[in-house]
Amino acid sequence: MHVNGLMRTNVATGACAEAHHVLNRLRRAGLHAVDNFTFPIALKACAALRALKHGQQIHALVLLLGFQWNIYTGNALISLYCCCGNMQAAAQVFDHMPQRNTVTWNSIMTGCIHNGFAHESFSYFRSMISAQSLPDSVTMCTILNGHAHLGPVALRSGRAVHGYITRQGHRIVTKPETTRPFVKNALIHMYIELLCLTNAEKIFHGMVAEERDLITWTTMISGYLHYKLKNQALATFRSMFWEHQGNASLDVVILAAVIPALQSLRQGKEIHCFAIKNGHVKHNVFIISSLLHMYAEYGAIEYATKIFQRIEQRNVVVWTAMIVGYAKHGRCEDCLRLFDEMRLQAEVMPNQLTFMGVLTACSHAGLVEKAQECFKCMTQEYGLMPDLHHYAAMVDMLGRAGRLREALNFIEAMPMKPSSPIWGSLLAYCCLHQDMNLGQEVAKIVLGIEPDNPGNFVLLSNMLAQEQKWDDASMVREAMKCLGLKKVPGCSLVHALQ
Repeated sequence: MHVNGLMRTNVATGACAEAHHVLNRLRRAGLHAVDNFTFPIALKACAALRALKHGQQIHALVLLLGFQWNIYTGNALISLYCCCGNMQAAAQVFDHMPQRNTVTWNSIMTGCIHNGFAHESFSYFRSMISAQSLPDSVTMCTILNGHAHLGPVALRSGRAVHGYITRQGHRIVTKPETTRPFVKNALIHMYIELLCLTNAEKIFHGMVAEERDLITWTTMISGYLHYKLKNQALATFRSMFWEHQGNASLDVVILAAVIPALQSLRQGKEIHCFAIKNGHVKHNVFIISSLLHMYAEYGAIEYATKIFQRIEQRNVVVWTAMIVGYAKHGRCEDCLRLFDEMRLQAEVMPNQLTFMGVLTACSHAGLVEKAQECFKCMTQEYGLMPDLHHYAAMVDMLGRAGRLREALNFIEAMPMKPSSPIWGSLLAYCCLHQDMNLGQEVAKIVLGIEPDNPGNFVLLSNMLAQEQKWDDASMVREAMKCLGLKKVPGCSLVHALQ
């Protein structure tokens, strides 16, 4: 087999390191078989491996042998440097290329966006248009994704690009072997990220049924969820289902996107049946964990338990979903039993969310010593760094148990700066347990951190009132009025579980 064919086969099969070894053997043999196609293949292998130093060595060979003028080699060098995050080198290669094709422009623009230089990609796009180089669908998707990365600040520019697509759509090159709506999908995604849902809907509803693929539907459903429009998300899912006539090809991404939109147990059961019918429940951990979370959220913890018991291969996501579900329902014994079972599985390692569920369960059950043991286990046995949520759970647990001074010492020993909710939690428990002295100390700290939070003033006022210090409580209320702060009224909400 010719050396180029061997290297190409290695890269295509993922054996990029072997492709690099082939080039090294070729170099030692004298580089007699090198041609215009050798270096692009080798550079592609280096890009896949993120092997910047090896790529730079190949670049030196390119310069030595005079292949830097080859457009395919130049494109491969740009891709290599972009993949390795060296945009300065990529720009230098681009600037010195005597010829550029659409792939050249696409490579440099994609590299800019992936490395956090979206504005620079827009400059390259304008230069591409000025150079009368015809963009293709990849170009337009790339530049639209760049606008999506920047968010609402790029709205004006994004609309301008949309206008260009509308005017020049017939001239934008598309691959003949596909009719998938890449550009329209990218437009929908861009407008969702730019907070222009109406524009995204216009594009979506303007597409004929044959144009909408799974990415189109998933993008629109996820967009509605991003705006917390659960009814529209579910309606879109139902439209997709009927448009595809229940086609089993609707993949797990769609289901994973729509499950957070469910608003009742009945809807959850419908989606569960759909997932069973399409064979997603047995094998896909994302769907399984989402269903466990959904049933736990709607109070049907027994349904979640039945699903969990039927799963043969459980990963950390599934274990954690069930542990957190038990914790939310106050079933501390089940939560701890499951956690102990999980720790016996050699192939499964608990993560930070797993420990969060265990600490929450211990807090609700008042198991202080057990929680402290789990907290130490998290850091010492598994090497996981607790975040503010874990520390807040420990403070909440100590506060519930009335061990307020211990909670204060725990906060002061934290390796990071305590957040205002952690101090606020301790203040609330000082009020609950009527520890006036500590409460005043904590109140000074909390009001210093969050002087605009009316809840802190209310807690302090209530604590003073409990001690029958009416004048002091009145002064706190007057201070609230002077600062223009008002207590947020409470409200109740009842979900009907059907």
